Amino acid sequence: TKARNVSATAVIEASGSHWYLVDCGEGTQHQLLHTPLSIRDLRAIFITHVHGDHCFGLPGLLASAGMSGRTRPLELILPAALHDWVRQGLLASDTFLPFELRLLAVEDVAEWRSETLQVTTVQLSHRVPSVAFVFTELNPEPRRVIVCGDNDNPELLADAAKGADVLVHEATFTQAVVERT
Repeated sequence: TKARNVSATAVIEASGSHWYLVDCGEGTQHQLLHTPLSIRDLRAIFITHVHGDHCFGLPGLLASAGMSGRTRPLELILPAALHDWVRQGLLASDTFLPFELRLLAVEDVAEWRSETLQVTTVQLSHRVPSVAFVFTELNPEPRRVIVCGDNDNPELLADAAKGADVLVHEATFTQAVVERT
């Protein structure tokens, strides 16, 4: 629907000129059409874990970025297990990207930086390795925004969440699960 979709969260810099995407569930490129965000202003994509509801929108979004005239390199910080999947998907669909795609393994990136932002990770608990991304602006009044992947142990975020301005934490438990705890 227009109101709900699978995981994809835009984090917009305080300046409003650039933005970052955490997770890219199927249909993300279409949901972006309902926003003022431009793929040309997208600085990086961060994927929390390998499950499809967090990454199946990547091929379409990348193809749309190419067709929109993007030429600036784009960094993808995602699990190493997804690197070949991204490359093969683009190759098999004969998708040409007019920009450099830089794939970085989230397992190897302790910190990602731009001139205005620092991004670190917090390990979470899920059926597969999953992380939260902590965005900290590097300006005089820095905001801290945390966007989590799937996680069944909120205590893992206790230290990182102290002083955070925003915490985005998925909650998909059914009532039966809630009543068991």
